[in-house]
Amino acid sequence: MNNSKKKRILFLKPPDRFQENEFVYQQLGPHFLQSYLEKFGILSDILVLYETEEVRSLRGKGEINEMTLDVLSMLFLSADGKSKDMPFDRSIFQGYDIIGFSVMSPQASDAYLIIQMINKLYPQITTVIGGSHPRYYRTQVESLPESMAFDFIVPQDGWIPMLKIANGEIRKTRKSQVIIDNSLKLSEIPAPTRPISLMKRYNSEIAGVPAYHTITALGCPFTCNFCESGRENVRNFSGGMIDEDLKVMAESHQILNHTKKAVMFFDDVGLMNPKQVEKLSNIVSSHGYNTWRAFTHAYLVVRFKEKLLSPFFETGGRRIGMGLETGSQRTLDLINKRNGKKQLVQEHFEAVKIANDLGIAVDAFTMIYPWEDEQDLADTTEMVKQIALNPVNGVDEKGRTMKNNVDSTIMTPYQGTEFFDMIQNGQLPGVEMDPQLGVESLFFKGNNAGSGWCYIKSRLPKERYEEVQALRNSFRPKYK
Repeated sequence: MNNSKKKRILFLKPPDRFQENEFVYQQLGPHFLQSYLEKFGILSDILVLYETEEVRSLRGKGEINEMTLDVLSMLFLSADGKSKDMPFDRSIFQGYDIIGFSVMSPQASDAYLIIQMINKLYPQITTVIGGSHPRYYRTQVESLPESMAFDFIVPQDGWIPMLKIANGEIRKTRKSQVIIDNSLKLSEIPAPTRPISLMKRYNSEIAGVPAYHTITALGCPFTCNFCESGRENVRNFSGGMIDEDLKVMAESHQILNHTKKAVMFFDDVGLMNPKQVEKLSNIVSSHGYNTWRAFTHAYLVVRFKEKLLSPFFETGGRRIGMGLETGSQRTLDLINKRNGKKQLVQEHFEAVKIANDLGIAVDAFTMIYPWEDEQDLADTTEMVKQIALNPVNGVDEKGRTMKNNVDSTIMTPYQGTEFFDMIQNGQLPGVEMDPQLGVESLFFKGNNAGSGWCYIKSRLPKERYEEVQALRNSFRPKYK
């Protein structure tokens, strides 16, 4: 295929309604696809749509009520390394042959606005939607009206489907086509692209150090009933991919004159067993990172103690993420966190103390569940208080005493989770979801760490849950 016949490809990221900030964590899907296509000589551009702080503030105050594309800004990242940051301009799509959307459910409303506009103005463009939204809301995406329909729906791995679309092996028809091809092993995937003009926009820290993030695997070995990944097998990327990615991110830190550098592994299997932690710690250390963060599980910390966390700490690890979920044993039993095995609330306290005594702070995550009564709420609030106040035996890279951080949200039962099915089937008495639930309700954080509300029936009023949520989040430290 000569250059004149190669298709122009754009990967598009809608605004991040989950974090309410597009430049905290890199949405990696398009960057993995971009590097994979590049192996075959196929170049692509990336477009990041975002809200400025001013626009987000106005929306938070209610001065902007209607979701519209015109208030967005966009960062355009060309395959040749050039970039442009400008107000939203529809004409940017003109001239592309293929546009691939990477969409999480909180981004779906924006994605639908954009596809409607593209279908109207540029019907010749081939459109593709991938990401977690078409994976778990596939029926909804397949049922979109013609004006909002995507040519291709890729609910699972995107590497082979995008290659086939780019090469013209499969072509669009009058109806949406679902493409599933998971034949490519993750060990064959190259590291994601890391455009320096994008890297300099990220504003995230770990223990006082500028940080980027990556992943070591897809899927999760645990079966939490609130999580879509609880139904997916773990698939690991190669050590070579991780090593290369850490190398490129370390170079980005250096180019941007960061005197110190950090990295976070944003997957569910970062710190699973002593052997794996030691191997990962060695890779991190080899690239000179000052500090890093990864996720683990409370019962694993209790089981392995120093054997799990010492290699992490000795190579600069200062914060770990743990989904503690709840301080109510009744709710914890319902969550099924350990694949049918008992998980005890007491293990949460033990795990935090083990980490804190070693000099590692804990970033914990809890949720409020629609079946919970006052006792359930009180139990979790007490746990949050104790964790927030538990002393950490160490300081961060700025010399500040480290502190634990606990987030509290209200559970949204995404389609594809056990809790979604249980509520739909009436297995959780006193809880009913709104049958007209829209994607705009499907977010965890939202403005001021709020949560979407999708229930028409719950054990306690929505206002009571939100009151408790605000109280718990008031215990969070000013820095972490």
